[in-house]
Amino acid sequence: MNLGKLFELQRELDDHILEEHPELKGQNNLDWKILALQVELGECANEWRGFKKWSNDQEPRTGTIYKYDDEGRGTLEAHTNPLLEEYVDSLHFILSIGLELDSEIRTCVVEPFIYDENSITNQFIEINYQSHLVISAYEYKKSDAVDSWFTLFNLFAGLGEMLGFKWEEVEQAYIQKNEVNHARQESGY
Repeated sequence: MNLGKLFELQRELDDHILEEHPELKGQNNLDWKILALQVELGECANEWRGFKKWSNDQEPRTGTIYKYDDEGRGTLEAHTNPLLEEYVDSLHFILSIGLELDSEIRTCVVEPFIYDENSITNQFIEINYQSHLVISAYEYKKSDAVDSWFTLFNLFAGLGEMLGFKWEEVEQAYIQKNEVNHARQESGY
């Protein structure tokens, strides 16, 4: 995993966001970044669909999307991988949180951690729980928050493995989405 490259791209995006939103400069932005991460993780879980036990359609959204008209005719809507896209959106916030905590964090080594190899649902829950620990620890001791962030990142990397993602495809999708996020800042998104 080439985290140095991704951290640098994220730092550039975070700087771009600060240029476009100067009111964020010099303040603690950890709270809204944690909430944004939790929202993106929820969107990722929604695309995974495995927790939707009430539905007959629990297949992950990982390929081409078709839109159907009233007569059941399908038309191509998009050649995307919504599950990967939401995973990468979450990655943006995890990297940004890491940078918010410690500018030297980009030298970290990721060791994917799977909390419960039999349950992707529990992996999502544990990641959300760990994100709470990051912000709670930050209020008391910054180094504890950094430690919690490392655990968060390793859990997140473990989730990627559980979802079947290869790091190369995650990195490529991250780079593509990072470009979109820069363009969004330029257009006043």
